[in-house]
Amino acid sequence: MKITVISDDKVLRKDLIAKHSLSVLVQHEFTYVLFDMGVDERVLEHNARVLEVPLDLVDYVIVSHEHTPHYGGYKYISQEAPFTDVYIPYGSMESLGRLLLASGLKPREVVKWTSIEKDVYLATPYYGPPYEQFLVIRHEGGLVVFSGCLHPGVEVIRDIVNKAQSKIYAVIGGFHLKNAPLEVVEGAISTLRELKPELIIPLHCSGEAFVDKLEKIGLYVITGGAGLVLEI
Repeated sequence: MKITVISDDKVLRKDLIAKHSLSVLVQHEFTYVLFDMGVDERVLEHNARVLEVPLDLVDYVIVSHEHTPHYGGYKYISQEAPFTDVYIPYGSMESLGRLLLASGLKPREVVKWTSIEKDVYLATPYYGPPYEQFLVIRHEGGLVVFSGCLHPGVEVIRDIVNKAQSKIYAVIGGFHLKNAPLEVVEGAISTLRELKPELIIPLHCSGEAFVDKLEKIGLYVITGGAGLVLEI
């Protein structure tokens, strides 16, 4: 599995644009999945071209939730990969769905656990607010879970693990803890300590305090940002 962070709040290369957003390209065997589309088409196009990622090969797009930093680049995707299926969470068809449909993309509203390819799933949307869905891929080491912001809280990861009846291998994406009270950060740390993922890549809205605490309890953390390319 190859993971490329296209858009994020920070960059790992000076030739990329940092903006409050998230977009990650996942190549799983011969399938390309774009998890979130960043905040606008300019940033997505620039970073994708610099990183030489083939967005025209995208098979599926996943929008984690209905906040602009996660779907704002839809116009560029509609140019590069028109008529692509875009999976959106429950409750967003009348708003986000109409927007995507008018741009030539094919919105698909997710209301329950959904298999989109062999070993590639979308977990039931959880209410934060808003409703948020998670990309789940079965890896030989366990589940790889992609999160947009984790608005419903880290306990969602435990629920996904229980429903999939598998251990967790990696959690990648936003944790929504940048401005969270200390007790909320500590609660998230406690849950992750119990779940023991082998890899955590905090992105977007995760927060430095959260990342520092993860490293102090001995979990393996990779510093994320636009430009991160990783094979697991």
